[in-house]
Amino acid sequence: MKIDEMQCIKELRNGSYQAFTQIYEAYADRLYSFVLKQLKNRSLAQDIVQDTFLRLWDNRSQLNSFGNLQAFIFTIAKHQVIDYFRKQVNELQFEDFMEYCENQESDVSPEDLLLYDEFLQQLNKSKNILSQREREIYELSREKHIPVKQIAEQLELSEQTVKNYLTSALKILRSEMLKYNIIFLFFL
Repeated sequence: MKIDEMQCIKELRNGSYQAFTQIYEAYADRLYSFVLKQLKNRSLAQDIVQDTFLRLWDNRSQLNSFGNLQAFIFTIAKHQVIDYFRKQVNELQFEDFMEYCENQESDVSPEDLLLYDEFLQQLNKSKNILSQREREIYELSREKHIPVKQIAEQLELSEQTVKNYLTSALKILRSEMLKYNIIFLFFL
């Protein structure tokens, strides 16, 4: 659906629901496809599309009638995708990210491979910040997939002590990785 962007922007700035509807109908499907490609989650993609158009409505007074409306809308959505991944990083287990990267077979682009390598390099640098015991427990748990109970037996520590070291290590790694935004870039 082709719309007169300048006219729609002008009317939208004045609070026209009809102009908003025209814009929604013109861009919603393409925006949904764009977000779905990034997130691979239909429900979440729908939520972000809806929120993008809500933000468009809320910020309609800031629209420039000479700007590119499509670029503006897609930029809002892109920032929401980035925000989603930023929120997820606090919950993200590094092994989940690494597993995701390793399971990408034919879909991996050269850019994705470079970003994954960068992620691994930064993770290795970040692991150097950990104490020797934190690093050892992190690697046993997250990289070698050894259960906490078995780590505790192997290192002659209590399970709770192993959990405490692991929690501390993950907190430090998340904090360090956030400084580099590597995880977010990989998904975009």
